[in-house]
Amino acid sequence: MVGNVSAIALSGLYANEKRIAVAADNVANVLSPDYVAKDVVVSSNEGGGVNSRVVERDPGTIKVSTSDGGTEQRPDVSFEEEIVATQVATYSAQANLKVLKAADKLNEYLLDIQA
Repeated sequence: MVGNVSAIALSGLYANEKRIAVAADNVANVLSPDYVAKDVVVSSNEGGGVNSRVVERDPGTIKVSTSDGGTEQRPDVSFEEEIVATQVATYSAQANLKVLKAADKLNEYLLDIQA
């Protein structure tokens, strides 16, 4: 049972790691005209835990006005939304780490009982 809890927490930790990496990638490429913004889609596993995958945002680009009066496509990235997504992923990752620490303590306790 503890192993299953650890696997669930690890899958959440990996999903949050992806969320942070994608947000950083979106911010780093905000001025790149050929870049398409990305998101992380998370779905639950039947046995527990989550699967996460990176997908292109829909819409991934938006038209913006240029200084010469024209328009160009830019990534659909909002700094505010990316910062919030990073904070949420960070808090979620901290929660996953607390679950892993609790599972580790439980393992230690169970091993002491058996000894």
